[in-house]
Amino acid sequence: MIWRIDLSAVDRTRGSLGSANLNKVIQGKANPPHQSKCQLKVGERIFREGDRVIHRRNNYDLNVFNGDIGKIISIDNEELTAIVSFYPDSREVNYKKENIMELDLAYAITFHKSQGSEFKAVIIPILTQHFKMLYRNLIYTGLTRAKDLAVFVGTRRALSMAIQQQDVSQRQTCFRKFD
Repeated sequence: MIWRIDLSAVDRTRGSLGSANLNKVIQGKANPPHQSKCQLKVGERIFREGDRVIHRRNNYDLNVFNGDIGKIISIDNEELTAIVSFYPDSREVNYKKENIMELDLAYAITFHKSQGSEFKAVIIPILTQHFKMLYRNLIYTGLTRAKDLAVFVGTRRALSMAIQQQDVSQRQTCFRKFD
């Protein structure tokens, strides 16, 4: 199934093609509101039954960890709870209201959040508004997340800028350099 998403309708301010805004746009196409689906509003985020979600921090009590991706299978609006089935083992986790804040929509996630994962298809927005992130190694990282298909959405100018720039900044670690 292919959804046509009109990016001209998206606010053109800085970060309009960031994962938070893309999640809202994609959710509206992939899992729109329907009277048969329960939904829960948490801050500015809306979660619906059927939404793809990512857990944002380690929670040893729930046995769910940063980067785990699943699907909301039910929501209870009276108790403010949700049940999420996590991939790949279909493990179901019951989220109480105090834990729901640890979830985020996962239709669009950052390279950082996708570390170590592979996906059947990856869409990589690449525009000059992301000039601080336009580096060859980040393009490579995005491509390596795709098993079957990688699609660039953006401008040739931004792709050219990224390919020409190598990120040579040193990582900030507490490791001591040995000679």
